[in-house]
Amino acid sequence: MVVLNTVGIEDPILLKDSLRLVLAKTVEEKRKFEIAFDSFFSQFAFEAPLKRSMYGQLDRDSIMQAFDEGLPPRLHAAIDAAIQGNRTLLSKMVQEAAQQIRVSDISSLREKSTYALQIKELLELQRLDDSLEQAEVTPFHQYLRQYIRNEINSYIENQYKLHVDPTGKKSFLQATLKGNLASIPNDYLTDVRKVVEKLGERLVKERKRQRRTNHVGVLDIKKTMRKNMAFDGAIFDLSWRKQKKEVGTVYVLCDVSQSVARVARFLLLLLFELVQVLPKVRAFAFSSVLGEVTEVFQTKSTDAAIEDALFTWGKGNTDYGRAFHDFRDLCGSEINRRSTIVVLGDARSNFYDPGTEVLREISTRSKQLYWLNPETQDQWLEGDSEMQKFAPFCRDVRICNRITHLERFAEELLRVSR
Repeated sequence: MVVLNTVGIEDPILLKDSLRLVLAKTVEEKRKFEIAFDSFFSQFAFEAPLKRSMYGQLDRDSIMQAFDEGLPPRLHAAIDAAIQGNRTLLSKMVQEAAQQIRVSDISSLREKSTYALQIKELLELQRLDDSLEQAEVTPFHQYLRQYIRNEINSYIENQYKLHVDPTGKKSFLQATLKGNLASIPNDYLTDVRKVVEKLGERLVKERKRQRRTNHVGVLDIKKTMRKNMAFDGAIFDLSWRKQKKEVGTVYVLCDVSQSVARVARFLLLLLFELVQVLPKVRAFAFSSVLGEVTEVFQTKSTDAAIEDALFTWGKGNTDYGRAFHDFRDLCGSEINRRSTIVVLGDARSNFYDPGTEVLREISTRSKQLYWLNPETQDQWLEGDSEMQKFAPFCRDVRICNRITHLERFAEELLRVSR
């Protein structure tokens, strides 16, 4: 406030430089200040003027004749002023409507359309539409109607950036997370990884809480009766017969060829975030030759381990038959009724032998086998896809190409692998 009283607001550059010197200390604070200042002073509606090229030789009177007397007088006057180049009244009307609906409370991407609709209703823009439908209108009138709506949408977008997401990155990331993992730009991989890590932390907490609330075993009637004989048969102290749980192993086979590598990256990341609550996890990567990458994940950071797995095993043409043979040779003797097998891949084997008999053997010897396919179901019958041949040996076949798909599968895996 001292800076404002000293330098005033007439010169925006002087004001910005003065506030930057006083408020922002570090390099990061200065970067945030630049964003905040520009966002705050560009938040008003109707900053862009009407395009004069749209109404050419039309004069103000001929333009305004298209609006009947049913148009609200204030809106009529605001449109008249905007045509003459003075958009202040329209901007003020939007600002007042925004304050009325408390647009500053906006907190998420999906609320933008709701707030924009409420402002349009308060300005009675439907009556503008009705007025134009009953009159002979020019292309300019159509442009004018769209101009007003676009400016309101732009105003809400600026409010969202001001109060929720200054850089616009958060909204883009939210949209990205709802889309296909294979199409995520490289610039956003780090942000998506953080989302997956937080997802893993949440699942771990939920799983530990469930464990604490579970019974410690089956009620031991005989032992309970003996312990409470001194109380004349009244039950004061319960005894539980604890059941010994045999820990199983989750084997994860990830196709890391180019078409599947992005999804495999995040599945491996999520599973190794869950090692605290999952049974033993062993990870394998393949495109043609299959190899174990568990030790890499145990000795390197997750990012480095994933890059190592993709680089070492992501070469060559995808061959599921060879990968299944390699897996059987490495772990066939260890697979038993406590083992869970997870295969992530598009099931496209380049017309090589798919190895269905080996997969049948692996499935029969294990407790359950899941297949996660990043392709949609309509693609499973196209080209070299062998998904229809693999599906009968799977407990479940799921489409898996989004964060939500990974989350649902992880919850299912935690539930069935106890």
